[in-house]
Amino acid sequence: MDDSPPPGCAPPGFTVAPAEHLLRLPGFWPAYYGPTWDDFADEPELFGADGADVDAAADALYGTVDPWPAYRLPLAGGHVLWIVHSNHPDDSGTDYLITHPAWSRPGHLASIEGHFSGPGLSWPELLAVAGSAPPGAEGVLDAGTRLLLLLPAFGDADVPPEEAVERIADALTAAGMAADAASAAAGRFLDHPFWDGPTWTTQGGSPLGGTTAEPSPLPLCDGPHSPRTVRLAQGITADQERALAAALTGRHHAVRPDGRILSPSPGSP
Repeated sequence: MDDSPPPGCAPPGFTVAPAEHLLRLPGFWPAYYGPTWDDFADEPELFGADGADVDAAADALYGTVDPWPAYRLPLAGGHVLWIVHSNHPDDSGTDYLITHPAWSRPGHLASIEGHFSGPGLSWPELLAVAGSAPPGAEGVLDAGTRLLLLLPAFGDADVPPEEAVERIADALTAAGMAADAASAAAGRFLDHPFWDGPTWTTQGGSPLGGTTAEPSPLPLCDGPHSPRTVRLAQGITADQERALAAALTGRHHAVRPDGRILSPSPGSP
C-alpha cells in the first residue's frame, strides 16, 4: 500500500504523513484521549505513564504543524481509514476519514475539535473495522489498538453495555493497563461528551418518487452532529458504495482498482 495520503486528507498548504510510531510513546493514550475524555490525562498512571510523558505525547500529536501526523487503518478492498491530527497553527483537532484510490475525495466519518462532528461508526461497524485488517497491509493491524483508536469516532444507542465494556477492557489490558483498572475505565468510553445515544438505521427498499433506485447499503445516523445523516462518501458509484459497505462490515470482496466489486467471496452476502 502506498503510504501517501489521497487528495483531500488535508487542505492546501498542509501535508499528511503516516505516524504510527507515535503509538509507542509512553503517554500516547492519555494524550490521544485528552480532547474527548480529558480525565485520562489526569490519571496517566493507568497507562503506565506520568505527566511528563503525556505532555511530550500531546506535543507530538497536536503540536506538529507540518506534516500532520496520521494513523492508517487498512480495510478490505483497498479502503483505508485515516486518523489525521489536523494541526492548524492556532487550532488542533483529529479527523476520521475513509479513502479509496478510485475516489476523488475522502468520506468524512467524524472530527474531534471545536466544531465537532460525529459519530461516524456504529457499534457493529466499530467491531468489524477493528477486527478486519487485511493481512500484510501497512499501518495499524492489531485489532485492540484499532478499536482504541476509533473510540472517539464511535456512538450508538444500541450498544450492548456488558459486551462493550468487556471488549474495551480487553483492548486496554492488551495496551498495558492493569486488568482491574481496565474494567473500570472501559465504561467511561460509553459516555461520549460530544454526542449522546444516536441510533443507526438502514434504508428500506421502497421506491421513492416513482424511481426504483437501489437503497444504500450503508446505515444512516440520526445524531444531529453526524456526517452520516446522509450517505457516506458522496459521489461514489453504487458498486463502490457496496464495496465500502462490505469494508465497514468486515466482509471481503474481490474489488477492482476502480472500486467496483468483481465477485463476492464465498459465504459473503
